[in-house]
Amino acid sequence: MTVKQNDTTSTVDVLIIGAGPAGLMAANWLSRFPDITTRIIDKRNGNLENGQADGLNSRTLEIFESIGIYEMISKEASRMSEIAFWNPCPDTGRLTRTGCIPDTIPGLSRFQQAILHQNRIEKHLMDNTLLNSNGKLVVERGVSPETLKIDESLVDSQAAYPITLELKHLSDAESMPDESVTKVAGIKSGIFRSSLMSAEQEEALYKRDDDSRMEVVKAKMEGEQTNYVWGVLDMIPLTNFPDIRKRCAIHSAKSGSVMVIPQERNLVRLYIQLPQRVKQGEYLDRSKITADSILKTAQAVFFPYTLEASRIEWFTGYHIGQRLTSSFGKHRRVFLAGDACHTHSPKAGQGMNTSMQDTFNLGWKLAYVLRGVAKPELLDTYTGERQVVAKTLIEFDTKFSKLFSGKPRGRDGIEEEDTISLEEFHKVFATGNDSGMSIDYGDSQLVHKSKSTKQALAIKLPIGKRFFSAQVVNMASATSDQLATRIPTTGAFRLLVFPGNVAEPDLMLRLKTLAAYLDRPDTFLSKYTPRSSKGRDEIIDIVTIREYHSSPRGNLQLYDFPQPSIFLPHNYQKIFVDDESYHMGHGHAYDAYGIDKAVGAVVVVRPDQHVSLIVGLEDTDLLEDYFGGFMREAQDGGFPAELIPKMQPPAWETAPSEPDNNASVLRAQDIAVEKLVIA
Repeated sequence: MTVKQNDTTSTVDVLIIGAGPAGLMAANWLSRFPDITTRIIDKRNGNLENGQADGLNSRTLEIFESIGIYEMISKEASRMSEIAFWNPCPDTGRLTRTGCIPDTIPGLSRFQQAILHQNRIEKHLMDNTLLNSNGKLVVERGVSPETLKIDESLVDSQAAYPITLELKHLSDAESMPDESVTKVAGIKSGIFRSSLMSAEQEEALYKRDDDSRMEVVKAKMEGEQTNYVWGVLDMIPLTNFPDIRKRCAIHSAKSGSVMVIPQERNLVRLYIQLPQRVKQGEYLDRSKITADSILKTAQAVFFPYTLEASRIEWFTGYHIGQRLTSSFGKHRRVFLAGDACHTHSPKAGQGMNTSMQDTFNLGWKLAYVLRGVAKPELLDTYTGERQVVAKTLIEFDTKFSKLFSGKPRGRDGIEEEDTISLEEFHKVFATGNDSGMSIDYGDSQLVHKSKSTKQALAIKLPIGKRFFSAQVVNMASATSDQLATRIPTTGAFRLLVFPGNVAEPDLMLRLKTLAAYLDRPDTFLSKYTPRSSKGRDEIIDIVTIREYHSSPRGNLQLYDFPQPSIFLPHNYQKIFVDDESYHMGHGHAYDAYGIDKAVGAVVVVRPDQHVSLIVGLEDTDLLEDYFGGFMREAQDGGFPAELIPKMQPPAWETAPSEPDNNASVLRAQDIAVEKLVIA
């Protein structure tokens, strides 16, 4: 990519336009690859201070754990445990609680949904990106693209820079509207960034130098906008409403609906259905929406409960609408993610999550192609996978928003215009509340559901869905751990080898046969890993999870495992046991994944943690076929096994004659201690 600014020209491998959640997740991925030059620019001259998205679903929290920021997020976030439904009593019309359900479906994930303002999420992503890149990849603020041109004659050349952009460094006035727009009556307002304004209206709020010109590049999006208008308040409430610190869906008899979202720092976010309506394609006069008018509408919905504000921190309004772009990319060179390609109402709490998951899907694919590890065709899977996700989300949001905005149906059950069945609303709410876990990527070069796969070997790990965690015990240290924490985001594929109880000679033989194959210089493990890599596990990383039966865990030593493919010397996070831990009980990983302990399986997990292939330990031809479909052979000859030093067993294990007395005593002491610990 060629970048022009201030009469200078520079080149960059990846330019990310927009430092919102989607852009920052892309930057976070690419910050892990120092051989890829990356820049990220944003029109805003500072971080987002208030408002915008705040819901984090369980899948996003799993991703945050994988990239290393979950612990910091969890310290600040407000956790969600229960959803309460409030509806008018059929007899009196009085607002009453009609039911409660878990906010996160039990058993879906180790993490519950949480709430944290978007500005804090962006801050943690930026800090982690800065750390990964050794301080090199920072957001360039107040920078905006004026033009973008693609030379289509060069798009198929990997060495070319077919995209040319002209960037403008903006003044403070150009990069942020003044306080007359961002504050109303002293309260911070987000209306200038909301769907209550057209793109042209929002653009007009930014000042321009007399001699400057801004070319707006737009992506055509297909969809429609409803006539419903909603307001949003972030406030510290004074109320006698009993469920104010729970997520609530409230339908009043005549005054509209409210969703309650508890936030950090005693704040509560209210999504409030407003009485104003607009015609199709029109925009509401934004001056009619103020913090006070939104609060008054909320008070009518909460009646007979009282609702006042100790402090209102931020407010905005929006039209409910759903839109989806016809394409997520062009020429494998320009890609759209997040709000640039799909928009919907915020009440389902999936916008920011889906945006970050877009680029979590895209980031590693860009890195593989740019580094020459994979074929360019790999990038086609981004649109194929994420467009389906966006379409499914928009279909759910369309139905959910209609049900939330409708009036409760009367006692007689007669259907009138804009009335909804509360039973149907509860059902849709519950079924759609899967915390991002239902994403299931279809058949492709990356996901082998029907081709060369043996799903029955790990029946509870659906191919195409995310790999979920189970507890295992580290063989070297005997400490319990979640398997997902041992396969963090590095950009590597994971081969999770489940060989069964290898204390049994026939099962150990199967493992050694697989290892011998992988050690050959002509297999996928060697030929797709550049010799210049930091290690043989940089592209394809192998982790073994043996099953524990009746023999003590200590009967096998690390050096008893085949080397060097299955065990990399001095990296003790490669071999685990499905065993009882001293403090955390038994994880039963084989049972959790549906793997037969006498048969075993090899599970291939993509860098973005989705299961892509399941085969048996003998199915090396299927592994070759899978990786050969999208990988490129290393130009430097690959990374053969002989480059890795083997761990040697102790001398007494290999001595041809009777070991000396000191060694015998030492071994006897080891055995005694081992038996004592196991007992």
